[in-house]
Amino acid sequence: MSIRSTCRSFSRNYKLLIILFTMAQLIGSSCSPTGNEKLALSWHEFPEIPPASFESVQPGLAGSIAGAHGNFLLVAGGANFEDGLPWRGGKKKYHDEIFLLEKTASGEYSWKQVPEKLPYPMAYPACVSTPEGVVSIGGEDFDSPVADVFLFSFQDGKVSRSSLPELPQAISSAGATAIGNELFVAGGLVASGASSVFYSLDMKNLAKGWRVLPEIPVAFSHAVVVNQEDENEMCIYVIGGRNKTSEVSTFLSSVWKYTPSIQKWSLEGDIISDGKPLALSAGTGIAVGLHHIVLFGGDPGIFFNRTERMNAALEKVSGEERQKLWNEKDSMLTNHPGFSKDILAFNTLSKSWEKIGEIAGDSPVTTSAFSWNGTTVIPSGEVRPGVRTPNVIGVKIQFEK
Repeated sequence: MSIRSTCRSFSRNYKLLIILFTMAQLIGSSCSPTGNEKLALSWHEFPEIPPASFESVQPGLAGSIAGAHGNFLLVAGGANFEDGLPWRGGKKKYHDEIFLLEKTASGEYSWKQVPEKLPYPMAYPACVSTPEGVVSIGGEDFDSPVADVFLFSFQDGKVSRSSLPELPQAISSAGATAIGNELFVAGGLVASGASSVFYSLDMKNLAKGWRVLPEIPVAFSHAVVVNQEDENEMCIYVIGGRNKTSEVSTFLSSVWKYTPSIQKWSLEGDIISDGKPLALSAGTGIAVGLHHIVLFGGDPGIFFNRTERMNAALEKVSGEERQKLWNEKDSMLTNHPGFSKDILAFNTLSKSWEKIGEIAGDSPVTTSAFSWNGTTVIPSGEVRPGVRTPNVIGVKIQFEK
């Protein structure tokens, strides 16, 4: 073959390689979001959680065990105030009922309360939906943290509950997520207050129990904890939360990242809204695509802190002055505007935030967000102090060029 024909052959092959490479890039970019796409929301209606057996009303639940497995969505336990608002003397009631929402073959959704119950009334665990079922981690029973960990799975509308290794200590209101077979739980409330603990459990090697990992640089509870890719690997992100080291609680705007390969925490910045850091607690969040985390609502703490200051002041006064201050508190809480409705998206590559929408209607806190058949679900939760909702929010999050 002559030198000229060899060059022509190389040129044709080189052009073919360029075309194939370009096509592969186009196909890859159309299938896998890179982090530069816009997020679009479409809302889905689910039926409300029904009343418990022998009850006429379902007031809603905060801190329930919630997640999805197969064709079933679970809401169990939780707490509410059924006999009056808490600052007016209402007592918090903890529940042990288990509700399942099933998607039938016809595409309809149907709730039912199953005969089985939780081993005791409980609320405020960290929840993770896994291929094996819904994992409930810690929580509390009548205001006392517990260390129990349960796995709930479902078949033919029946609930199976098994116990997993207990946490090294009792924890309530922690955050949890999973990477592969490994569960991670972060922060939460222990007997002494907010915690910075970080544990993991290998679901394929339960005999080893929970492993103690490097603590988070800040103590917190009520944070959003999710796993998502950064530029190198799958990481754990801890977003917002709160702690109390003085008369009033500190609400956090921080975004912390744990990198498993080096077992270290790094500060990735703050939650940003309208160009300013935004502290948030008790919201929900979920990973979307390759490099996004979507945060739903949350409590910025303004009324929470005002209530704490009023409670401290009420202890120092009496008579008419005390009654006047109590009336101010009652009016403030009764007319509470509700929690943040903003839906914010965090890009783990650019470490930037943008507002992508708002929650229609009441915005729940102290609940969970998880994926079920391609739809993000946020069931029940607290919508104002002492007030719950039986509503179940459904939203599909998609990418637009």
